[in-house]
Formats: sequence, C-alpha cells, structure tokens
Amino acid sequence: MSVDWGRRAVVRVGRVLRFLGWFVARLVVANLVVAREILTPGWRLRPAIVRVPLPGASSTELVLTALFVGLTPGTLTVAVRTTPPVLFVHGMYAEDPHAFRREVVELQRKLRSAVRPAGGQPAGPAPAAGDPDGR
Repeated sequence: MSVDWGRRAVVRVGRVLRFLGWFVARLVVANLVVAREILTPGWRLRPAIVRVPLPGASSTELVLTALFVGLTPGTLTVAVRTTPPVLFVHGMYAEDPHAFRREVVELQRKLRSAVRPAGGQPAGPAPAAGDPDGR
C-alpha cells in the first residue's frame, strides 16, 4: 500500500512541477508583452471581457484557475460563477475572444491535470448541476 502511495505522490509532484514550468514560461512571455506595451503605447492593446465556461470544474479548480489568471500580467478575473462554472476574464490583448478563451481553457486544463488525483476525480467539491436561467 505504501509503495502505491509513494508512486502516486511522485506522479502528483511531477504533474505540479510540469504545470508550474509551463506557467512560469507563460508568465515570462506575458510580462514581456506588457513591458512592450508600456514602452510603445498603443502597440496592440485590444481590451475585452470574455466569458469562459469551464464545464466539469470543481469549486477548487475554478478558484485556482481564477487565481492563476489574475497572476498573469494583462489578465484579470472580473467575476466567477459556480453554477455552471464560468469565469469572466478581462484581457488587455483579447482582440480575438475565441483565441483568448482557448488560452484560459488551456490554463484550466493544465491546472486540472496537475491538481486532480491519478483517477481524474475533481479536487474539492463539485459544482451544483445546472443553472435555472440557462447561462
């Protein structure tokens, strides 16, 4: 039993380190883009607030995604809806809302891979099913 626990711990640490490495690289690029904007105002600033549905995200995964979005220069989580799981994200460079949304979903997917146990069950409580107003 302890061998299985040890293997799972090693796998989890590897997943978390892989995510953090990916995120640090993304963070460096985002900082360079924002620095370029500061040095050359009007370079390509296209702000927008984008609705990002995150189906199947637990409450913990939703909060972690919102926090990592907020850590990235040029992005800010404006609102969080838990039922269904949705983030509203402001992006300084969101000229193409679909591409911007895909970037946030990619962040959430990689984060999910890092925080979920090997069986793939959500970390933390699952969101309530359905939203009566269909949003």
